[in-house]
Amino acid sequence: MQKSIRVAMVGNPNVGKTALLNALTGGGFEVGNFPGTTVEKKEGRTRMNGVEVEFVDLPGIYSLEAYSLDEMIARDYLVNERPDVVLNVIDASNLERNLYLTLQLCKLGIPMVVALNMLDEAGKRGIEIDSKKLEEILSVPVVETVAIEGKGIERLKGSLFNPSVCRIEVENRQKLAEQIVERVVRKRETSTHLDALDEVFTDPLLGIPVFFSVMWMLFRFTYDVASPLVNAIDLAFSFVADAIGSQSAVASLLSHGVIKGVGSVLVFVPNIAFLFIALAFMELSGYMARAAFIMDRTMSRFGLNGRAVIPLIMGFGCNVPAIMATRAIDDRKVRLTTILVNPFMSCSARLPIYILFAGTFFPSMASAAIMSMYLLGVVLALISACLLRRFVFKGEAEFIMEMPPYRVPKLSAIAKLTWSRVKHFLEKAGTVILAMSIVIWFLTNYPSSSIENSYAGMLGKALQPLFMPMHWSWKLVIALIMGFVAKEVVVETIGITVSNLTALITPAQAFGFMVFSLLYMPCLATLAVIKSETGSWKWAGLAVMYSFAVAYIVSLTLIKLLSLWGW
Repeated sequence: MQKSIRVAMVGNPNVGKTALLNALTGGGFEVGNFPGTTVEKKEGRTRMNGVEVEFVDLPGIYSLEAYSLDEMIARDYLVNERPDVVLNVIDASNLERNLYLTLQLCKLGIPMVVALNMLDEAGKRGIEIDSKKLEEILSVPVVETVAIEGKGIERLKGSLFNPSVCRIEVENRQKLAEQIVERVVRKRETSTHLDALDEVFTDPLLGIPVFFSVMWMLFRFTYDVASPLVNAIDLAFSFVADAIGSQSAVASLLSHGVIKGVGSVLVFVPNIAFLFIALAFMELSGYMARAAFIMDRTMSRFGLNGRAVIPLIMGFGCNVPAIMATRAIDDRKVRLTTILVNPFMSCSARLPIYILFAGTFFPSMASAAIMSMYLLGVVLALISACLLRRFVFKGEAEFIMEMPPYRVPKLSAIAKLTWSRVKHFLEKAGTVILAMSIVIWFLTNYPSSSIENSYAGMLGKALQPLFMPMHWSWKLVIALIMGFVAKEVVVETIGITVSNLTALITPAQAFGFMVFSLLYMPCLATLAVIKSETGSWKWAGLAVMYSFAVAYIVSLTLIKLLSLWGW
């Protein structure tokens, strides 16, 4: 008896592969309801009938002809690694299009099982599929499943131990797929209230205002609803830090370094969690793909396409996975452009900076001030994309995207997706930010306990002339320098070095600081992934120089204008 088998999960984008993987393994893999969630192959393991089963979830692809990086990853894995079984996941509500890939997989000669997934969505659309007839035609097991509800999972597990090699000879995939659908599919006319939603969300006139209204509600939800929790956590950390005191070097390190430093970032966990809850709802409900669709016409004016919208929106969470998600973009020039402008999208690491400054200097309009950062980032990303496409990456941009079905997201799915992202933030707080807390504490306490005469003071004063036009204190300069490691560290450094922000800068200078924090150099992790995805430090270097220049010019201009306006 076999001790282990390896199963490669293959299918079009958004057919529920990751949801199926979770159902099969009990794992906590991220599940999204828009194309591009799986940017690399994911692996999950479980035991079935005493056998170790390794699942490899490959990126969602439409073809094995390798036009995009995702297709290259999937094709190379299947051809070179030769898994024991191919689990071809099909969207039952769009059988014909999915069969194009299925018929290509037949040519590989690898034993295969077909999971006819999302059968519930097919039923809502009046689609009935004769799975037995489809099984006869393909000569491989075909199992009906609804992954998010766990239906058909046990039968699918059994089928993985009895796969078959597809025996069809394929010359014209499109024609054959049409013929198969004619034989196995019956469709009755149906319409639901969800069709009316699409008329609004994808309308060229209504869709964009609706999108911006949704984003506005998202930021109000992120800031206003989370505020009481933020204040409570802040009080708790302040109480602990004061209780420890600073009578000795060790006590000072714990209270002013670790607790005050890490605490200054952790107080914003509620805001970040609420942001991820809202984004998870948009993804899982199916609205995110509609946003990409309606933005395509706008994006095309800047040399991008609707497919670039998804990595850009993902940048609101973290630029690193967002840049990796550009692998789903077929056009190399569009992909490189999207990678280079993605750091302008305001990631969750910048959110603590906005909340600190907006809450301190603009308490009556904090939500508007925070949203202005996100909008400014989007505008500058699009302008930069236009410049890159016009002068560096010339060419046309095409767009094809599959619309996922609407779903009412399950609370468990939202919680799982939110936790997986918040956990990443907490892990960073426990590693990078903790380490930087100790570094900052050392730099601000040695060789003199006076911050002004410390190493941090020396470094900040040395670089302060560069920022003299902004009238920023050396304390803010050192915060920006530390933020190059991770943007959260900006708030941490300010928490350690600054006792009263309002006495240090004016509202105009504070707004300019928020803008600079949004736009200047990507963090180290983002630079590393830019180099990895582009294959060259040249593009990472360009991202650093260009973003710093844009940050300097835009923030200085806004400070001057707002100062004249009376801020």
